[in-house]
Amino acid sequence: MPFQTDSTWTPSTYRSAHHAWAANTAANDNAVLPRKAAPTARPRHGVLSKKLRSLLLWRAISQGSDWTSIAANDNEVDEDGKPVPLLLDSVYEIRPRLSEIYRAIEDVQFTERTHAKFDGGGSVNVIAEGGDIERGPVLVRSKRRKPDCIVRMGGLRFSNGEQAEWAPVRTERGIEYDWVRIPLGGIVDCQGGKGKWRKAGDRFGRAKGPLVDQTATPTVGMGDASEGAISWVDAVADRHDAARIRASIQPEAAKILDLAMRAANFREIGEAYGHRGKHAERRGKAAVIEACEELDRTLAA
Repeated sequence: MPFQTDSTWTPSTYRSAHHAWAANTAANDNAVLPRKAAPTARPRHGVLSKKLRSLLLWRAISQGSDWTSIAANDNEVDEDGKPVPLLLDSVYEIRPRLSEIYRAIEDVQFTERTHAKFDGGGSVNVIAEGGDIERGPVLVRSKRRKPDCIVRMGGLRFSNGEQAEWAPVRTERGIEYDWVRIPLGGIVDCQGGKGKWRKAGDRFGRAKGPLVDQTATPTVGMGDASEGAISWVDAVADRHDAARIRASIQPEAAKILDLAMRAANFREIGEAYGHRGKHAERRGKAAVIEACEELDRTLAA
């Protein structure tokens, strides 16, 4: 029985709430916990559970991440007018931004190239093939001569292995700053709207979110505290992984796995395919096992 307290609660109010809770709660804490199955030497479905273990993964990707557990802090906006989430200590700024990169390569022509694969379906790469492109020699140590690389693409300039940046380096004495070579192909700088070139980099900017509110109304179980820990749930990435796994198996297998998520037993699955009685139970069981085996092969590939 939950209680929402506020500053108007008096000691008598707390006592009344405690008596109401004590009258309805169990005598022992373990009485409200679900009963655990008793272990046996020879589990009835031990072998079957191993064959259907991938159903747990399918259930996880079908349910998705609980993005509602992350608070929607929409009371503050950044310089671009976008909401500033309050789950991070400070703003992490990376330049050039994606919008700056898109503007810088407007005059560059791109094409898609598919990697060769024995059975087809190789990965697709997007490469620059024309337009405002400048090439230059590769200046890295190599036993073989490398072909010229792209050193400029529109308003973006890239490293040819010669450029370096002043960056923190972990040494035996701790963190020290030193010149670090920018890897081949790394962005060196970007041309802004007024034609000025700005170096690529990242930094932690101003603090994100308000400080601890020292004037908050005191309530039970609450007080001055720092912001909550960051949540690493990425609903978008989880959804992409789920779509990739679903697309990697046959549609019929995905249909059977979806049906197994809501079916009460194997017979119900077999009846969905037109079978009846004991035969429906056997056919449903075989179909689920076959679908799980296909999912296991896909995940192991």
